[in-house]
Amino acid sequence: TICAVSNNGVGISGIVPGDKIKIMPIKVMDDNGGNSSTTLLIRAIKYAQENGADICNLSIVSLYNDSTLYNTMKESPMLFVVAAGNGKAGQDIGDDIDSKMVYPASFDLENMITVANLTCDGSLNGTSNYGKVNVDLAAPGTNILSTVPGNGYKQMSGTSMAAPMVTGTAAMLYSKHTDINIYEIKDIILRTVTPLETLKGKVVSGGMLNAA
Repeated sequence: TICAVSNNGVGISGIVPGDKIKIMPIKVMDDNGGNSSTTLLIRAIKYAQENGADICNLSIVSLYNDSTLYNTMKESPMLFVVAAGNGKAGQDIGDDIDSKMVYPASFDLENMITVANLTCDGSLNGTSNYGKVNVDLAAPGTNILSTVPGNGYKQMSGTSMAAPMVTGTAAMLYSKHTDINIYEIKDIILRTVTPLETLKGKVVSGGMLNAA
């Protein structure tokens, strides 16, 4: 989603041309996508920033408000793009994370953008978490075709599909404007959203990502 090579006749195209940026995958969960800890996440964040990462895409949700994780993110020079999270498995209703907080999505940090899941018809996906204080914007995250392990492709849905759209756009800005800082990138992304009636009162900006 972020930087799959474009115009090569294979698979999908990422938001940013593949030769412009690099991805640093860091594993913090087990093979089933669970059983992580904030300790491992903190180690991953520090590893990323020590090795030159500018943006951290985080698609992890926890009910535990870890002050050490908060401080680690606050003091980091990276921009964090965070998935807002989805309703519980088997439920089609997302939560208002202004009142039913999840972390890190509900952290109040200037160097963080929290992303909800938008459907192709411009409405918020029913499973997506939202919040007019803690969720900044929505991005396409429903039936997104992307790469999967085993050299294949699959359609998937969730705020974890939406967050990389914003991460890719932030990376595109970095690749074009080398003197820009993370706060300017966040400001540009939130100021240039496409306003949608369906998102009023649901996200801070009231709109969807506009990469153009």
